[in-house]
Amino acid sequence: MRIINRCYLALSLLIFSSISYAVEFTAANPAQVYMVVWRGCEEACQGFKQYIADNRLPVELTIRDAAKNKSSLPGFIDEARQRQPDLVVTWGTSVSKAIIGPANGVDAQQYLQNIPLLFMIVADPVGAGIIKSYAKSGRPLVTGILNRVPERVQLRVLQDYLTAKRIGVIYSPSEINSVLNTRKLESLASEMNFELVSRTYELGADSEPLPNQLDSIMSGLKTEGVDAVYVGSSSYNRQHRDEFTQAANRHGLPVASAYDVMVTRSDGLIAVANRYYNVGRLAANQAEKILFGDQQPGSLPIASLNRYSIFINMQVARQLELYPPIQLLKIAELVNVE
Repeated sequence: MRIINRCYLALSLLIFSSISYAVEFTAANPAQVYMVVWRGCEEACQGFKQYIADNRLPVELTIRDAAKNKSSLPGFIDEARQRQPDLVVTWGTSVSKAIIGPANGVDAQQYLQNIPLLFMIVADPVGAGIIKSYAKSGRPLVTGILNRVPERVQLRVLQDYLTAKRIGVIYSPSEINSVLNTRKLESLASEMNFELVSRTYELGADSEPLPNQLDSIMSGLKTEGVDAVYVGSSSYNRQHRDEFTQAANRHGLPVASAYDVMVTRSDGLIAVANRYYNVGRLAANQAEKILFGDQQPGSLPIASLNRYSIFINMQVARQLELYPPIQLLKIAELVNVE
């Protein structure tokens, strides 16, 4: 039996090594890329598309939008199995977990197999169980992009800006990325000398947060002496950023975020972030290595941007009378200066 298993493993490796990485893609025979997104073709998706266009890569891109509906994902899996594209790209933790599945191989039959897979916009792919490490995914057909600036870096910048002994976080328990992010914050609290005050949204029957909760939650956080509210990984908070930041500001609570749009397109105070557009371009570069560079996905490290940006909303800083220290002014991108 042991000899048979070794022979089977050798045969499997041989078959895997012959997967169509050596195919010469051309304009007449483009690489087929099947992308599943969670909430439309937003900045990362646009960056992916633009990288392909800028580099004139012969790629035919099919985009399917789950529209924040998990029940649509099995249908996309079935379609991908029928199409057998050269690469499947997944956006977000919910989509990636549903399509790629866990690294431990549990219930593997319900997930995509035998197709190269590339994830992006997954806050914590190791914590989510999609990969085994950032050096290599531990899965021959899986690679991805790490889009997040480490929480430790973000919180250190926040502490450089203001005294933040008590940091609030509000999240939906139905968002796995938010749950994982909150656990990470809890693990950092003692090390970085702050107290985490976490609150969860009340959910409706559809597992989505009920409306009109933020003002009362922010009022409670203010009463508890919270110094700042942090938004690390939360699709809901990002989507409802105006309601979130305006409720916080009404109660004198500065918002720090891992999303640049919470500051550049809303009323957050400070963000330490990688722009989603650039993350999408990096993901397309990773796809190029697989499709045109004869690289097997599992042999590639999980790629990440080597630079990040600090964004400060000066209008909010004036409103809250929290003016940034000179060392941050020298390196930050300032929004709403006038």
